[in-house]
Amino acid sequence: MASPLSYRPAQRVWLHIFVLLCVALAALAVSSSLRAQEAFRPAAVVNDEVISVLDLSMRVRLAIIGAGVQDSPEVRRRLTPQVLRGLIDERLQMQEANRLDIAVSDDQVAGALQQISDQNGMTEGQFLSMLRNRGVIPTTLIDQIRAQIAWQRVIQRRLRPTVVISNEEVQEVVDRLAARQGSIERRVAEIFVAVESAAQEGQALANANRLLEQLRAGANFAGLARQFSQSGTARLGGDRGWVQDGELDDALNQALARMGPGEISTPIRTLAGFHILLLRDMRKNDGQGIDRQRIQQNLTDQRVNQLAQRSMQELRRTANVDVRI
Repeated sequence: MASPLSYRPAQRVWLHIFVLLCVALAALAVSSSLRAQEAFRPAAVVNDEVISVLDLSMRVRLAIIGAGVQDSPEVRRRLTPQVLRGLIDERLQMQEANRLDIAVSDDQVAGALQQISDQNGMTEGQFLSMLRNRGVIPTTLIDQIRAQIAWQRVIQRRLRPTVVISNEEVQEVVDRLAARQGSIERRVAEIFVAVESAAQEGQALANANRLLEQLRAGANFAGLARQFSQSGTARLGGDRGWVQDGELDDALNQALARMGPGEISTPIRTLAGFHILLLRDMRKNDGQGIDRQRIQQNLTDQRVNQLAQRSMQELRRTANVDVRI
């Protein structure tokens, strides 16, 4: 019979393996801890409210899904600055809504989520499962929806009541459109990048050109508009509906006149910022489409959008924003 001493070499081997396994598990735990610390590290602080690296990463993934582009390190690098800016603006908008005691109900969020799911040809459950499968926490989209609704309610309460469009302003547009009977109407979508000051014009143009690059690479126009457009049409995927010849800013009208259906413009400078236009369709104006109520609504929306942009400029100007990446 073998003595117990004959088992000692084997015991030493297993002891060595056990020690190595413990070291490996400890290293894995440390690595996981470091990754967790990195994920929750602040990407930016907005009036003492943290936007984590994880928040930013999730929103970049959501933007890539919405745009319908291939995920890659280069795409993430290009989108990250604009996504972070959008997150900072959302924090400021939610803080302003909270200051005004404006709350967004779960039913309002659910309704908007259902609409997005329908637009993607899915049930709400299928849509959220798709997000999970592509590495996006569903609350990322839900938080974005809640911020968008809250800001619209801020605009409706504070800004829209201050806008009054006179009958003379409406009649001026009616007369101009009537004089162009037989001209072309265009179904237009837009992505708008605001220029807040002369010093920021170069950055705004660079942001617009990055979005144009994504569109030329096959990105979905409506998806990019929802994520990055600073116009009130963003929640509609940038859709402005049918626009009659002469209805928009002169620079936009001139660009549209040179475009055909399906074409996308380069960034067009107006007084407020840069516009990227998509011409979806065209038809002849037969003179029956002049609607005074729609004209008044369009003029009101334009005025409200201008006030909303100024309001955001003021929120940014007075905010304490610390970007840490």
